[in-house]
Amino acid sequence: MVKIKNAAVAAVVSIFMASGCETDVPVKSPETPDQEALPVELKIDVTNDGHVGSLSEEEDGSYTIVLPDNADPYIYTLPLEENLDIENTVLAFEYQAEDPVDKMEVFFWNDGNKYDAAYATFIAGAEAVDEWTPYSARLKNQIEKFYWGNSGDYLRLDLGETNRNGSILRIRNIVLRPMNEEEQAAQDEEDALAGDKLAYAQSIEDYLDGSYPCSVTGVEVTADRIIVSGTYTGDGEFFLADIPPFVDIHGLDKVDAVYRTGLSSPSFTVSLDRYVSYSGVQYDRLLSKWAVFGEDTEKDILVSHARYADPDKIAAVMEPLGRIELAGKKGLGGLVPHGELLDQEIKDLGLASGTINILPTIFMGLSPTASLTVPYEYLGRTYYIDENYLRQNIDAALQTASRNGMSVAGIILVQKAAECADPVFGELVQHPDFDNGVYTMPDMTTPESVHAYAAMISYLCERYSKADMRISHWIIHNEIDGGVHWTNMGADVPVATYMDTYLKSMRTVYNIMCQYDPNAEAFVSLAHGWTKSAGGGWYSVVDVLDLMNRFSRAEGDFFWAPAYHSYSSTISDPRVWEDGNVSFSMNTNYVSMKNLEVLDRWVKTDANKYRGTVMRKVWLSEAGVGSGTASDTYDDTLLAEQAAGTAYSWKKINALEGIEGIQWHNWFDNRAEGAKLGLRKYDDEENGGECKPAWYAYQAAGTADEDAFFTAQGYDSAVGEEWGVIHPVAD
Repeated sequence: MVKIKNAAVAAVVSIFMASGCETDVPVKSPETPDQEALPVELKIDVTNDGHVGSLSEEEDGSYTIVLPDNADPYIYTLPLEENLDIENTVLAFEYQAEDPVDKMEVFFWNDGNKYDAAYATFIAGAEAVDEWTPYSARLKNQIEKFYWGNSGDYLRLDLGETNRNGSILRIRNIVLRPMNEEEQAAQDEEDALAGDKLAYAQSIEDYLDGSYPCSVTGVEVTADRIIVSGTYTGDGEFFLADIPPFVDIHGLDKVDAVYRTGLSSPSFTVSLDRYVSYSGVQYDRLLSKWAVFGEDTEKDILVSHARYADPDKIAAVMEPLGRIELAGKKGLGGLVPHGELLDQEIKDLGLASGTINILPTIFMGLSPTASLTVPYEYLGRTYYIDENYLRQNIDAALQTASRNGMSVAGIILVQKAAECADPVFGELVQHPDFDNGVYTMPDMTTPESVHAYAAMISYLCERYSKADMRISHWIIHNEIDGGVHWTNMGADVPVATYMDTYLKSMRTVYNIMCQYDPNAEAFVSLAHGWTKSAGGGWYSVVDVLDLMNRFSRAEGDFFWAPAYHSYSSTISDPRVWEDGNVSFSMNTNYVSMKNLEVLDRWVKTDANKYRGTVMRKVWLSEAGVGSGTASDTYDDTLLAEQAAGTAYSWKKINALEGIEGIQWHNWFDNRAEGAKLGLRKYDDEENGGECKPAWYAYQAAGTADEDAFFTAQGYDSAVGEEWGVIHPVAD
């Protein structure tokens, strides 16, 4: 570790200290030091250059990085030579960039937690600039949380998620330094807000776990009425409150008169208009939950849990379709039209299920454009649809799947406003606290935003609830345990607060879905973390599932199930049977293909069942086995091991009742993913989408030839003693 004494570098540090560059990462205020700490200069390990195009140190001490054609370029610093002063919590440097760096991530590693993705945080990206430009990010919270800063500790710096092959990034004068006055002021403000965030999250948990004297016992939705039944007890006046998604039940002091219906009998049944107007916006009370309040002069008192409509009491708006019973457990993730190949692939592989990405803001907006040409009216407002996009990118794949009897799950992904076909529409549905995730949590805070989101979902459910073009399952957003990254509503959001908003989105989808297809099902999307978060700033899956259960018990159960991404800890490693970061315990850190028994036991536990009796079967909706990294050339050994890992995984999946199916990710290798996960090689001129050995293993799986083929290929001997073993799961 080099403390800054050189005059030239010290001058640059003084510029950093005065610049007050902003970052999205909130940190806590440091203790006041006895004397000001000297900034520490960080050096880049130029010998560890395998994850960028090239890396070199120039004569002036700057570094030149040529970015590769993949989504995960990163570099390492050299280890600290001595313990870090506690005041040095700001990462700062100067940079030049040919192209924008959309997002960066910092991993706080040492020999003990090396390669653990949980020890990380996202920081702001950087604009394209020609001149040397200062950049800084405050990291105090993370340095404290991860106990980082001892001699020997080092950083991994991830340099964006999308980049142009060959783009050049230059950085110099990399330091860890104390906060300047502006940064300290922002720090203090965030510290104050952090306490408020925790108190609000605690109010949600208290509500979920609370015992109330009154109850809403049933909510029925007819074509034009909402019928709410319940009971109340006690002295004073009571009323029934309509709680739309944009009304915060946890922050209510007085319920607005427009949402109140007086109650006169301790056992009540109230019939209300289904369609109303709130703040000049038409609204469907199908989306509401309902609660009993006691009226008081200064503050209304919540005396029941709020309850959503009963799933089996939502009136259908079209002839219901039957449930698609899966013909087998094999499926394919990320369906895309591919001429006749998709149809042939479904037949050749014996596929029974699949997933398809749905990004509504690509094809929907508020105003007509050259592409948004087809009007769609929802509750008094007209939106515009790009049907040409849908026909080419969604309809064709769904029609092929429906012809072959496949059950398809649509994954609802909401883009950030800047990426939407209509940015004004994008601003309406983007969460107000969004801060640069890949996708956004939808905005559920205003009548206008809820109207736009409901219109989006209503259009999709109406269009894709037909026998010849059907989405029979809906996956609500992506890897919500990694909400800060995949379904963003800000940084450092307590999990209870995050899930309160997520449930509003999920219930909106679910209730609208039930009108069109009462046999459709909804999934909560989860990464491979379990008791341990799968990434920096992420939640643990057990906490997410626990809150799903608690919300269901408090506000009325509905049929949701886990859509799990059971990748190995290192997704490029095909030897999944050797994954050392998982165990056969309900307290495992992660769930990969090796310990799917954990998911099977979870869904079979009565406390986790729908209404305590119906098992919520798991879809492995994005899961697969890698065959090396995207930067590797194809290697026969890795390809053979991927096939063995595929067969090993199938043996587990097929034996576990709680796993309804796997939607293999990916069909073709994809360079942007950083690992070769496909059943086929790259679909490019050089590789032509050639079938990999894993494709043939997957083809044989579930057929009469399975055992003979697996034995002939030597998969059992490659895996060894773990072949075909189903382990008991400890508490």
